[in-house]
Amino acid sequence: MTNVVLLGPVPPWRSGIADQTVRLARAMSRLGEVPLVLTFSRMYPRALYPGESDRGDGGFPPDLDVLPVLDGFDPLSFRRAAELAAARGARLAAAAFWTSVFAPHLALFLSSHRAEAPDAVRLLLCHNLADHEAGAPRRALARFALRRADVLAVQNEGDLATARVEVPEARAVLVPHPSEPGPLVPRGEARERLGLPQGVPVFLFSGLLRPYKGWDVLLEAFREVRKVLPEAVLLLAGEPWGEAKALAERPAPPGVHLFLRFLPDGERGLLFDACDAVVCPYRHATGSGIAADAVSHGRPVLGSDVPGLAVVVEDGVSGLLVPPGDAHALAAAMVRFVRDGLAERLSAGAVALAERFTPEAHARTVLALGGC
Repeated sequence: MTNVVLLGPVPPWRSGIADQTVRLARAMSRLGEVPLVLTFSRMYPRALYPGESDRGDGGFPPDLDVLPVLDGFDPLSFRRAAELAAARGARLAAAAFWTSVFAPHLALFLSSHRAEAPDAVRLLLCHNLADHEAGAPRRALARFALRRADVLAVQNEGDLATARVEVPEARAVLVPHPSEPGPLVPRGEARERLGLPQGVPVFLFSGLLRPYKGWDVLLEAFREVRKVLPEAVLLLAGEPWGEAKALAERPAPPGVHLFLRFLPDGERGLLFDACDAVVCPYRHATGSGIAADAVSHGRPVLGSDVPGLAVVVEDGVSGLLVPPGDAHALAAAMVRFVRDGLAERLSAGAVALAERFTPEAHARTVLALGGC
């Protein structure tokens, strides 16, 4: 018998959602509740994935009980997964939800599992309530799945209010994005390993380079920063999508170091350790694993005042917030961070905040929602 079944991508699938699923599974195991993880054998059709590849090398995590029974090309595989979860006697079935692409699949899982195990709890871990840049049809498709859950775990107050209005059939609760840094490397050593200069301000952008993340706003802001702080460095790290692919075809702007590829946890962690602050210039966001990773590394966040960051960043305490899409305001915040010597105080605020975002805290909350 298994009390908990988790559905979602895990490495070698490439995404922050895969990282979060495996962190949650491991944290549950450390708490004595070993989950069965049902993951994908195939995920996106190639035409629907704009990046280089959604899967890396290697196998599934050997320390977890993982079954690759989900097939993104076959919605009926989710019904079979529901039957498997019910047969294992799971009291909690928790599934990652982040895109309407899999809304029909998850709707079938939730409905089938309800029929097979009516007393169990069906929970959706909502990274988004709808796709980034989604229009009305895709939002409606997302709600088709969301309404079949018992509980929606959302990552910010805005989504909490939206879910309570648009999806009254489910209980919506706020469960912030967790994070778990790897072994921390001293800043000087991290910079030496990356070939970065010592004693200069270093800012980091990490994550997929997608339009909603405002990487273009950051580059515009950094041009202003360099006029005042000519020694400043920006690390732009992540796989480029769409227009961002052009960055690889021309010389990097002055002071900008490009890491234009998917970075596994170890390499990404070294960038966090090397920087002074993480910049999240998002146009909008419902949650941010990058911001949670930043505070877990003791790094403040300079970012947009959007719901997904406001959960992690307290303005003036663990970071600085500016209006979204405002390159001038972002540049001013970056200069202020350096000139006013805010690094030590804001870093201390980030460290204090990080205790709220541990995988164990996240796992305890999810298990409690499922009555486990």
